[in-house]
Amino acid sequence: MKKKITLLLFLCMSLIGVSARDVERSHEMGTETDVYIEYSPHDKVTLFLGEEFYLSNFLTPNSNIFDASYTSIGANYTPHKNITLTAAYEFQYFNGGEICHRVKLMAIPKVFFGDFTLSLRERLHMTYSMETQDIAWQLRSRLKLDYAIPNTPLVPNVYVELYNPLQKNPESWYSSVSYAVGLDWIITDNHILGIYYDFSHSPDSFYHLLGVAYVLCL
Repeated sequence: MKKKITLLLFLCMSLIGVSARDVERSHEMGTETDVYIEYSPHDKVTLFLGEEFYLSNFLTPNSNIFDASYTSIGANYTPHKNITLTAAYEFQYFNGGEICHRVKLMAIPKVFFGDFTLSLRERLHMTYSMETQDIAWQLRSRLKLDYAIPNTPLVPNVYVELYNPLQKNPESWYSSVSYAVGLDWIITDNHILGIYYDFSHSPDSFYHLLGVAYVLCL
């Protein structure tokens, strides 16, 4: 039990490990609302349709807070309980009318120990901008720890995620880092509600994100 508590505290402390020299960066704040519908035609396959809606710039006076909306459709394949593979298409609409198309491929290996689940999500995506006709590649690596509190429907979690640009000669080997803490409430087998706080930073800015996510499992 002491080892479990120590691991959870270590990851929580990593969420607030920001150096003093970062305080001069600009700050932005936003919200994210996610709604996903999932359907499993097979015990190893799950199809999903999702909508993500972003608001931002709450700390900027007289700004348009609408940021973007993402609509995605895809499938998860779980050949073994310790790994999930995902392929998805995402339609992105941004403030100002910009439209992007994104294709995402993900691999999520997992290990289970007691009431804890440790997962590593490797997400490769290609984004095509209709406005600039540019194609951008990025690899996102997320390490996440979930804890299913015994005899309750609650699952707190923490994660850290690196955003790695794959363009030629990038200015940095990563573009930003995100740290998050959240809580999932498994209302029933068909309804899951989650809340989370995500703090990310890049070489020139901070971003604070408050999110709510709902999943309907058909």
